[in-house]
Amino acid sequence: MRTIDDLERYKKYGFVLTPVQKNKKPETKDGKWFYDWSDEELLKADNLGFYHKQSNVFTIDFDDKNYVAHRYLSLFPHTFTDGKDLLGQAPYTHLTYKVNGQGALKFKYPAKAKGKEDGLLIETLTSTHTWFTSQNDDRFEVWEDCPPQDVDINELRKYCSLTCFMVEVSRNFPPANVGARDEAHLRLTGALARLNEKVYPTDLLNKFHERFCHVIKDTKEIKNRMKIDRQRAALANGKKVYGITDLREHLDSELEAYNLLFDTSDAEVPEQEQMHETDPKEYPLISGLEFDTIEYPKVDYILNPIFTTRSFNQIYGYYESGKTVFGLALSIAMASGQEFLGWSCDNSVPTLYVESELPAQLFKNVRSSILTQYYDVNNPENSTYRGDRHFTLTQDDLTNNGFKYGFNPIAVAKEHGKKAAEDYGRRGREFIEQMLYKIEERTGQKPFYFLDNMSRLATIDENKAPDWHPFINWGIDMKNKGYSGCFVHHANKGGNNKGSSGSSFIGRLLDTSIALRKLDNEYRFNMAGNKNLQSSIEFDKSRGFGGSHWTKKRIITMNEDGEWKHYPYLKQISFEILRLHEQGLTQSEIREMAKNKEIKDEQGIAVPTSTVDRLYRDLVQLQLIKKNRKTHCWDCKEKISTDADGSCSKCKTGIPCTNCGSCICEKPKKDKETLDEDDY
Repeated sequence: MRTIDDLERYKKYGFVLTPVQKNKKPETKDGKWFYDWSDEELLKADNLGFYHKQSNVFTIDFDDKNYVAHRYLSLFPHTFTDGKDLLGQAPYTHLTYKVNGQGALKFKYPAKAKGKEDGLLIETLTSTHTWFTSQNDDRFEVWEDCPPQDVDINELRKYCSLTCFMVEVSRNFPPANVGARDEAHLRLTGALARLNEKVYPTDLLNKFHERFCHVIKDTKEIKNRMKIDRQRAALANGKKVYGITDLREHLDSELEAYNLLFDTSDAEVPEQEQMHETDPKEYPLISGLEFDTIEYPKVDYILNPIFTTRSFNQIYGYYESGKTVFGLALSIAMASGQEFLGWSCDNSVPTLYVESELPAQLFKNVRSSILTQYYDVNNPENSTYRGDRHFTLTQDDLTNNGFKYGFNPIAVAKEHGKKAAEDYGRRGREFIEQMLYKIEERTGQKPFYFLDNMSRLATIDENKAPDWHPFINWGIDMKNKGYSGCFVHHANKGGNNKGSSGSSFIGRLLDTSIALRKLDNEYRFNMAGNKNLQSSIEFDKSRGFGGSHWTKKRIITMNEDGEWKHYPYLKQISFEILRLHEQGLTQSEIREMAKNKEIKDEQGIAVPTSTVDRLYRDLVQLQLIKKNRKTHCWDCKEKISTDADGSCSKCKTGIPCTNCGSCICEKPKKDKETLDEDDY
């Protein structure tokens, strides 16, 4: 019989108790869950449970209808445990742990299973209740009566994953009378040995394999099995060791739960990239002669010259600078193998764009405006967009697929504790890695990724370099694995100060850092349509193309038809002159407008004729205005030819006279005030 001492003990554990009905639902008051039952009510209740959220606990529920998963439960870290009395045996069912700074463990396998009949093995209960004891029913009993323990949830996830994997293997393992078990054991222990030993210590794997042998009733193998440490020693010595692929083929099963081990952490060492405990004890000494003969992995251009293979990059911008539009346009151009803003893309590369901030519909609208450029309305089949190479992920996509809390952070502040910073950030980054691996598997090519944006995807103090270290180092590690990527970030709040928000440490290890800024009024010019973008672009970091014309500050635009253009960094008045020229006006006609005070700057002030002439010549020099000029020499008055004679080496715009060699730039200054369009 339940006593008041029992209730007091459960309350000391932190449990918020509730009577439970036979249908497994909590008793209610006024149709609602109730959290303040009296001791008298709790003592009278046939069945007793506790709420998870209110008790600050979560429960790992073993639901395997064949009770195989239950047999691994005792290997889990010790904690409050309840279960059933089944024919004199006690198959424990529930393990309850305390919620810590990491939150509650989220685990369910298979993910789409709704219950035992769907093959559910293990799931965690985090927001409902657990029925843990009965007075008149022996269905539930407390087997380990102790406070719920505070355990690293990544450790628990690891135990859950190993259990599910072992259950799947046991389902497909050869029967005892077939005679193929030795080969199966070799492949199983080999697959386990290939897991990262730092994450899956040998002792732990041996315990699970020993329990596996009991489950399949192979007691001989327990004594004589090829232990995990032997397999790992063989791997370290370069000997052949079977892996998961061999095990899957041998058992003729996908063994999908093995992916849980890979998803849980950096647990799996890919078979083609095995890390050995017997790595050389010294770094190699490479002479210049040796270095010249070694063939290293090539670094090729993806978007020439700003992005290469094996690179880690940044786009940052100020308010309304068009960071997302620009980054998304880049990703679409690269996936489609199309030139963008003068940067060449000779070959299509698959891209992943992670958008963490915008609702999916708004993101789709942005994407649609960009894609307009890729479709020929008259000939739809001529589309240059490669949708099969362009992958996206939004917050809404996660919600629709069961991730109700959205993105896992890819970086966590050190102030939450070293362990939390490592584990949380690692988990988020692993999700990204898994997507990249899947894209590579689907396309046969390593993808380029965009992470938009760091303020949303990370929970760090941006001004503290140690908070950035795990993420930046991950980016470097990814490029050493052959992956290239770019993260999107906000600009420094210091206004005109250069740099993205946060520590200056960010830019030191990047290959390219692109700064975007919304144009000031004096630089903005009229564009057709209501939807257009005008921003400045410059490079804080330009590894491999520093000092080239690409690093000069420019203006970039996108009109409502998705067409992108780039211009020199010129003020509005220059673009007004360019607009008049494109309407067919000659320089003389534009000068005449200036005389009549019809040309004004952004403040409405009339621009002098001399300024208009100077700006016009600048536009010619920049080749934004191209003239096929038939002129007369200002000096000898002889007719001079057209552009075929070449431009002046001094001014770059005038054409030297073939008769006397004079150029307009040599004309006395006083005469330049009356410059005529034909005087070149």
